[in-house]
Amino acid sequence: MKRRRSQKHSAGRRPKGGRSDGDTRVQILAAARRVFAQRGLDGTSVREVAYTARVNNAMIYYHFKDKDALYRAVLSDSFSTLIDIWNDPIFTSKTSVRRKIQKYVESFIHFQIGNEDLRRIMAMEFAGSSRNITWICEHYFADNYAGLVKLLREGMKSGELKKFDPSLAVTSLIGVIIHNFILQPLAEHVHGKCVNLSSKKFGAFVTDLFFNGLARAK
Repeated sequence: MKRRRSQKHSAGRRPKGGRSDGDTRVQILAAARRVFAQRGLDGTSVREVAYTARVNNAMIYYHFKDKDALYRAVLSDSFSTLIDIWNDPIFTSKTSVRRKIQKYVESFIHFQIGNEDLRRIMAMEFAGSSRNITWICEHYFADNYAGLVKLLREGMKSGELKKFDPSLAVTSLIGVIIHNFILQPLAEHVHGKCVNLSSKKFGAFVTDLFFNGLARAK
């Protein structure tokens, strides 16, 4: 009598399946991102991610060591386009600082448009002050922050900007963009119409607000 083979798979060993490793990994990350955005890290189980991704648990452990590794992979995948913003040649050109800031603002708005799940994940991270905050800051926020500070100092040196504390300016600039997306449903309800947060229109407004404010010139 033949023994039935066990259905369990050891971690790191690929279960049989028709999809390529790359396609399956992308599918798992997309599913995990949705579930983490709904339930957070602590409220999510590997079983639920596997169910959402339509794979078995063994496939999750083939691609990721554990739930924490899966979570950080989701963050890395989501933040990759934020890092790519700085690869635009405009930032190493002799273009005005205002134009560089506008390019960053437009790109950051575009990043926000495509990352609603990430905003929800980050809201839970900041609200809970989780153990991942330091890791996220070191890997994704620190270089982004430093790049913006460098731009602002460049503007102060060239005379395009007056002297101010860059740390306050960076958080204010980023905050204006992020909170408009967070409050978008409320704003639309109050105004009774869709709020235009496109990278071009909203980006031009934020850039003008940052450089000129809203007061009329005397």
